[in-house]
Amino acid sequence: MLDLTTVGYSAVVTPSFFVEGRFSARNETLEQVGATSTGLVDGTLLIDRSRSARRYWAPTFCGVCDPEERDNQDVFIKGSYFLSRHGAGSHNLVFGYDGFNDRRLANNHQSGSDYRILGTTSIISGAAVTPVFLGNGTTIIQWNPIVVASTGADFRVHSGFFSDSWRVSPRLTANVGVRYDKNDGKNSEGASVANDSAWSPRLGVIWDPTGMQEWAVTGSFARYVAGISTSIANASSTGGNSDTYQFVYRGPSINGNGVAATATPAAIQQVFDWFFANGGASLPLTGTPNIPGVTPQIRASLTSPNVLEYASGVSRNWGSRLALRADVIYRDYRDFYAARTDMTTGKVADKLGRTFDLALIENANADHLTRRYAGLNTQATVRLASTVDAGASYTLSRAWGNVDGESAAAGPTADSTLQYPEYKQASWNAPVGDLSIDQRHRARVWLNYGLPWVRGLTLGVLQTIESGVPYGAVSASGVNAQLYVANPGYTTPLPPSQTVYFFTERDAFRTEGQVRTDLAATYAFSPRGAGRLQLFGQLQVINLFNQFQLCGCGASVTASGGAVAVGRVDQTVRTSVTMPASYQTFNPFTTAPVQGVNWDVAPTFGTAVNRMAFTSPRALRLSFGIRF
Repeated sequence: MLDLTTVGYSAVVTPSFFVEGRFSARNETLEQVGATSTGLVDGTLLIDRSRSARRYWAPTFCGVCDPEERDNQDVFIKGSYFLSRHGAGSHNLVFGYDGFNDRRLANNHQSGSDYRILGTTSIISGAAVTPVFLGNGTTIIQWNPIVVASTGADFRVHSGFFSDSWRVSPRLTANVGVRYDKNDGKNSEGASVANDSAWSPRLGVIWDPTGMQEWAVTGSFARYVAGISTSIANASSTGGNSDTYQFVYRGPSINGNGVAATATPAAIQQVFDWFFANGGASLPLTGTPNIPGVTPQIRASLTSPNVLEYASGVSRNWGSRLALRADVIYRDYRDFYAARTDMTTGKVADKLGRTFDLALIENANADHLTRRYAGLNTQATVRLASTVDAGASYTLSRAWGNVDGESAAAGPTADSTLQYPEYKQASWNAPVGDLSIDQRHRARVWLNYGLPWVRGLTLGVLQTIESGVPYGAVSASGVNAQLYVANPGYTTPLPPSQTVYFFTERDAFRTEGQVRTDLAATYAFSPRGAGRLQLFGQLQVINLFNQFQLCGCGASVTASGGAVAVGRVDQTVRTSVTMPASYQTFNPFTTAPVQGVNWDVAPTFGTAVNRMAFTSPRALRLSFGIRF
């Protein structure tokens, strides 16, 4: 259920002073999202480790547990003042306050039963998926109990801003501004985890070299600061967050001969029968558990991730008929979220006296994590007649580094590169290359034509041409580095199931590019005597020619084809960790792994995971409205 409320007010105080204010509130309750059972069999999520952690059987999260509340409020006040003085140019001053409060109340069950089974592999026959649970260490039982219920997390940002658009002369305009943001974040236990502040300066100039308003040369610098991620900042709180304990299954192998002799419900029950008969949660752990409030912890205030942007451009107008524009942009991202576990972070004990390696959630600097973007944006528009206009835009860009910083499923994430550094090497654990958002070429061409014989009817066509996005052969269970590193003193060294290894370059492969044609017909009609009232309707045909590419760009018909998500393309990699009977282990510090011997891509690698991997099929949209 979603409730939206907005109240606004504006007033002209004097001919040169204008004020406006706005209050908005969003109240959302999420119910029935996830598993429909809390039973051990029906409510346990299964994960196929041999297929890029593909999920099946029971849905993620719990749909019959407590509902989740996601609420926010925003108070916005702005004043505008125009000042003109002889000999000093004119100033358009804008100043104000923005107060945002993000509140979340959630008991984050990871499945209906609070258990997951990370199986060795699975047997797929038509629509049926049957698990393979081997007792050789490749099947893991994961327990995610919630110990303390959430009381709600509140993350407030108080912001003040000021900008001055100063027309220095008929040929030169300067834009100077600054924004101040102050975080006040409290996690679901009420503890302060974010109280930093940041200044965001902005400077821009527009120069008309001829003074004829035909040319414009621009340059700008700005710093943009993101809000604190609620999920990251709340990760150290026990309230509503689940613990994570993993145990190696050492029981009898189930469906180990590749034949689905044991059905899924019986297979799950057999795993739990062995688990509880052999000690359950008292069994030895694999890897360091995640116990909010114990490990990880946030000991210093988190800093908001931010980016420095440099831009410059030039534009040329030929009256109202033709306009050309080109801009170059460079962005340098900073202060990524990161989890760090090393010999300096120390150890920590829980209430039962068990000792664990401590993980700290903090910000990482550019010495360890990098993300950069450079782009060239071009655009041309032309009016061919009073009822005909056309245009085109093209972007050439590159995004590169060694951290994406977010995922489609989880949003912002804390990078794990700084955890157990003795067991990793940057060249294969976090290599620099083109990032998953790197779409090198994007072009749009459009034409609008007002039919002269049907007044108010306009036809429009849009052609989209895009290149693919990169991905590599990488596995989160890539190698057993424990065999080649003397433990420097960790309680639980980095397990093979959590050791990321890039077997190829980060950008070794790319999805197909998207080519799509969209058509729109818009009809507007003004009833006689209705003043400015206008009735309109629009028909859109998305993907007119029903073209399909394996682009990762498919989505619902209401999303214009959706954003590109490379995860919709299979990226399964088989390794000596996930399939020890098929591949040989290797020393990651001295040996280059050989494809077919130490690892290999699955037969499904590079194919569609589901229909969303392809361009959205032809779809019709029909909308009606009233303009005042």
